[in-house]
Amino acid sequence: MKQKVNFNESKTIVNLARSFASECMEGAKYQFIASQCEMQKLNNLQTTFKTLAKHEMSHAKVFWDLIHQNYEGDIIQNIDMNFGYPFDCNDLVQSIQCHSESEAYLSDNIYPTFAKIAKEEGYPEIEHKFKLIATVENCHSMLLKQIHQKLESGKLYKSPTTQKWKCGQCGFEHDGKQPPSPCPLCEYDKGYYEIKFDMGE
Repeated sequence: MKQKVNFNESKTIVNLARSFASECMEGAKYQFIASQCEMQKLNNLQTTFKTLAKHEMSHAKVFWDLIHQNYEGDIIQNIDMNFGYPFDCNDLVQSIQCHSESEAYLSDNIYPTFAKIAKEEGYPEIEHKFKLIATVENCHSMLLKQIHQKLESGKLYKSPTTQKWKCGQCGFEHDGKQPPSPCPLCEYDKGYYEIKFDMGE
């Protein structure tokens, strides 16, 4: 059996610190995007991005806790990290596309690599957490890809077939290829209508 690597000297502690920092930055960026959605009267998308921000901060807390649970000693000194971070652009549609690609890269490359390293260094519980978070990032990527496609094509609130549109403000429901704007009940903008996305099985 391979000997467990001292956590304080491991690659895993650095990978956890990098992941913590990255998730915090992602959480902040999703909050910025939520503000952009609000300015463009896309209230439902604003809520979606606030939820994504909450997810990322929850991931950051997982990484934070894993560092503290495994560190040998009372006070954690500086953990040296050296990694690039994409700042993409400030255009809403392009930014969402960049985030979709970034989330896919995390789920398909970064976190599986970090999981493999954690396993090799003798930390199966950390390996498991990396793998679980990778599955969430994959869902984020799929969601963002659909949001980007709908925004870019101008079909965020248009459907080729009749569907049920529900106002997120008052609960009014409308059957049609697009929702009425404003809502006939509460008179809120169509940006409050819930948007359906296909997340597969």
